[in-house]
Amino acid sequence: MGAGAPASTRGGWFAGLKILLWPRPGERLLPAVSAVLLAASFPPLHPLILPFVGLVPMAVWVQGLPSGSEGRRAVVRGATVFGAVYFGILFYWILVALIWFSKLAILAFLGSWLALTGVGVLFAWMLHRAVHEVRVPLWLALPVTWTAAEWFRAHLPDTLAFPWLGLGSSLSGFPELIGVAEIIGARGLTFWLALVNGLIASLVLSVRVGRGWRRQGSIVAVVVVLPMAWSVWRANTLEMRPLGRVAVVQPNIPEHIKLDESVGLDSTFVSLDRLMPRLSPGSVGLVVMPEVTFPTYLRHAEAADVVTRVQGYSREVGAPVLAGSFGHEFLDDGTFIPYNSAFLVEPQGLTDFQYDKRYLVPMVERVPLLPRRWLPTLQNFGTYGRGEGWPLAEAGDHLYGVLICYESTYAEAARSFRREGADALLNITNDAWYGREPLYSRTTALWQHPAHMVLRAIENRVGVARAANTGISLFVDPVGRVYNATSLFEADIRIDTVYTTDIVTFYVKYGDLVGNGAALAALLLTLASFWLARGAPRLGTPQNR
Repeated sequence: MGAGAPASTRGGWFAGLKILLWPRPGERLLPAVSAVLLAASFPPLHPLILPFVGLVPMAVWVQGLPSGSEGRRAVVRGATVFGAVYFGILFYWILVALIWFSKLAILAFLGSWLALTGVGVLFAWMLHRAVHEVRVPLWLALPVTWTAAEWFRAHLPDTLAFPWLGLGSSLSGFPELIGVAEIIGARGLTFWLALVNGLIASLVLSVRVGRGWRRQGSIVAVVVVLPMAWSVWRANTLEMRPLGRVAVVQPNIPEHIKLDESVGLDSTFVSLDRLMPRLSPGSVGLVVMPEVTFPTYLRHAEAADVVTRVQGYSREVGAPVLAGSFGHEFLDDGTFIPYNSAFLVEPQGLTDFQYDKRYLVPMVERVPLLPRRWLPTLQNFGTYGRGEGWPLAEAGDHLYGVLICYESTYAEAARSFRREGADALLNITNDAWYGREPLYSRTTALWQHPAHMVLRAIENRVGVARAANTGISLFVDPVGRVYNATSLFEADIRIDTVYTTDIVTFYVKYGDLVGNGAALAALLLTLASFWLARGAPRLGTPQNR
């Protein structure tokens, strides 16, 4: 009997978990179809139609579920399929890119995948409660809950937050059509896309039961066309002015070489010595080099030779050089905090400008939630300090805000620089982590990452210059149009004019009103669903959904 009890307990536990999570027939197909359609919406593919219809199968499926606990269990099972497929396709590169460097990439991917799948379940669970308990129309409940889940993913505590690729960024390949982002931000685009999906899903359900479709079809057309029409008008009438000539440098140093400080520095200077002579004296007002161009502590005495060589580049070109390196802060106990930083070097030497990265990559740059003192053996891994303030780099008469790597995904960072007076944005990054030169080793992250800067340009109506170690280096104008982009995994240098506007956009003034509002609305709807589930009168009837 003693031997049988544990087996019975294990069987009961497993059976309960299977009932909760294992999808049943009818709970797999539509969630999986939605997941695939949405995942295919993003770069490098991003076909225009998919973001407007990708959520429709999922929404129709949730609407067709029963209410109460039976429906809630079903939505958890189906949403597990949706989240696992969607985020698995979207972020598979976490495993593929990092497995070259550590087997811990397996744990990093699995942990991220499970957490993100949980976000997908949260979305569907909130949607089910809003539709079936509160009786909110599907066309409205879908954008509120999807946008709220995206907001939640971007606002988790510490470095658990992961705002990479909100639904709005799926339209980054069509900047003239998404100019409304200067008013509603990228998360407002997410709400708009989810709203269209909700309206189409409601139209599908109406056609199923034989109701007229013309009126609803007209509403869908208006909701799609009006924001696009305004955006096209804005793109054609936006007054831009040239800010100055900027050079972006792409040294193309593979990550396994950069990780060896001495070899990485030597290789970097060999590449720069070949590239920098392409710049004639006085041809540019600023030279921008990638994140951690120089893997050393630039303000430390031991880096004096590095500063001298960069100073030489600046003197030869006749312009400041902005480059990534490591900053540091000594503590009373003799240890120090490393920073991922940007520095400005002029012909006279290293300036006082230093921007320390504020939004850090989870695990790689900062282990979330744990104090630094608990990780004494990981001095240069997971223990980076978080910067403070929004200092601007000054070159000539112009001010630049610097976004380091992953910070491009944070709309609030770019907005803060613009509010401080930045004329344009610089994005310095090292995307060598996301793939290597052979085609089979390149991941979609190489195209996903720069797509965020299109949204930052539109939200703030400023130009962008992006310097990436292995590519893609590029320029973006205030309309969001990419120009003079480099190829991947080629040492290169590009010169072009950066443009800006004198506009302080509605988004810059007021921030993410749509995202914050959706998060609050979803919270209130969820609370209301618990109240109504206890027998309180419901809002509306099933027929008006």
